[in-house]
Amino acid sequence: MTTKTKAAADLSALDNIFGTKPKDAIFLPSQPYQVRFNCKAGQLAISEDDFLGKEAEISVLKVSRWFGDLGKTRNAEWLQLFYVPAPGCDILPSNTVCISYVKTRSLSQFQQVITRLLSEGQNPATGVFKVSFVHHVNGERDYYSVKWEWRDRDGDAEAQQLEQVVGFMQGSPILANPRAAAGMVCIDGLTQEEIAMLMENARLERKALAEA
Repeated sequence: MTTKTKAAADLSALDNIFGTKPKDAIFLPSQPYQVRFNCKAGQLAISEDDFLGKEAEISVLKVSRWFGDLGKTRNAEWLQLFYVPAPGCDILPSNTVCISYVKTRSLSQFQQVITRLLSEGQNPATGVFKVSFVHHVNGERDYYSVKWEWRDRDGDAEAQQLEQVVGFMQGSPILANPRAAAGMVCIDGLTQEEIAMLMENARLERKALAEA
């Protein structure tokens, strides 16, 4: 065995420490890569002061609606979004499952895009979403919301990733975020009346706490 071959064999023994990323397949880490759509700064970020950029292209794997507390926001409706970056996106780890949450105006705009695509007979999951930010000024409030754009896949790399996504989803992966369970409840499948009741109960609880 040559020195070079021996070194490679020795290094392979380290794979069990952190695991390895599969080749030519979607990578689901033990915890999805958490990305914040920072609507105060108008950028994607992984922390309060670690910004990634102002736009990204992604392939969505799963969407789910939640209600509750996240960060400093209390009793809000959220869209939980699992996705992988498109092949041309270089600000996120390639072919790696990421997770983000959006609310209010950003959530509404996403739903509008999905409704339009479905009405046109398109399957949104087959294409690529572009995430960017729109600036708003409302009185003393100065903020951004997430802008969603969708397009068909283009080129061999994006077509290949679609095949990888299909293979990944056929394996029925568990796409979950345990950290969300403490202060949030999934509202998928609830009627609008049930959601309204949930929000009203939360409002009454806040009022009672404020008056206590």
